[in-house]
Amino acid sequence: MGTPNFASPKTNYRYHSWAIVMGDFSNIRCVVFDLDDTLWPCEPTILNAELALYEWLKECYPRITAQYSLESLREQRANFALLNPHIAHDVTALRKQSLAELAQKFDYPMSLANDGLTLFRQHRNQVDLFDDALSTIQKIGEHFKIGVITNGNADLEAIGLSEHFDFIVTAEEAGVAKPDKAIFEYARNRVKLASHELLYVGDHPTIDVLGSSNSGWKSLWFNPAAAHWPEDIMPDAEIQKLSELPGLLSI
Repeated sequence: MGTPNFASPKTNYRYHSWAIVMGDFSNIRCVVFDLDDTLWPCEPTILNAELALYEWLKECYPRITAQYSLESLREQRANFALLNPHIAHDVTALRKQSLAELAQKFDYPMSLANDGLTLFRQHRNQVDLFDDALSTIQKIGEHFKIGVITNGNADLEAIGLSEHFDFIVTAEEAGVAKPDKAIFEYARNRVKLASHELLYVGDHPTIDVLGSSNSGWKSLWFNPAAAHWPEDIMPDAEIQKLSELPGLLSI
């Protein structure tokens, strides 16, 4: 068992395998998951999609790749987001419009943006689930309502997971991204439960854990790397493996 990352002399811990439990989950009626880096590793998924997009641009629109490397295309998109904060929460619109900017700059047809986005999303939805992700989702879904809140644009239907969830909320749909309280309230209204009846499971200390905690939800930090907790507000629980979650919920 690892050493607790957020020890305090005033804290009463309960342990389930490696998991550290600080909160009371007896009132939970719905479990809501983050996606990227919670159900599957994000970086290799996005990198593979961006590499596929770059090779397509290189073959079909070579004037772009003659001037831009893969890394400089990422910088171009980041700069575009800074100049267009009204769509910064919507990663699909952001990627599409940044491609449209490139099409205009290099005098290519605007169809580049739609076609490039379609190609990117095909590869973006080719994910490798963590080994215990599907079995955990299935077990949780037998006892609780189960949902998703994501800032990303993964398509659970294309991935083959949509049937396991009662609802899916994206930043694009809600008009705001985590950690903003508004997206958690949007999801709460969707499921029609009180905040204290909702548990959010995510990997990011600020975006996921603080976002849900500040919205009155119970929060669980998925921490497979056993990293040190970096914030002042503590999560209600911490796990290293998704398979530890059912035990925390007494199922």
